Order: sequence, then structure tokens, then C-alpha cells
Amino acid sequence: MAVWGGAGWLLDQWLDTRVFFPVGIILGMAVAIYVVVLRFGGLPSPSGASHTSTSQGGRRSRPGTQKGQR
Repeated sequence: MAVWGGAGWLLDQWLDTRVFFPVGIILGMAVAIYVVVLRFGGLPSPSGASHTSTSQGGRRSRPGTQKGQR
């Protein structure tokens, strides 16, 4: 936010406008959120996910269990 907001402020001072500073702040927030999602975004798959299958319609079916077990 500080880098893009600062660049917008400098551009506003140079061009004598008031539009680039808020645009720079918003752009800085968007880039920061994007970087966080890239770094920490994906959820780890459950450990038993390889045993489940996908039925028609895209729903996951329950894994088969032996008789008497839950």
C-alpha cells in the first residue's frame, strides 16, 4: 500500500491532480491481498481424500467401510 500509494501521491504532485493517490492505495491493497492468497491460499487436502470417489453430479461418495465399522 505504501509503495503504490506513494507512487500515486508523487504522480498527483507532478501532474497537479487528486486521483492517483486513492487509486494507488486501492491497487496496493489488491496486490497485497493477491500476494497473501498466493502464499497461503490453498487449503491442504484431507488425508483420506484419495479413498473417496466422485459420483454422477460431482458429489463425493462416502468411502466403503467394513461391516461393523463406522
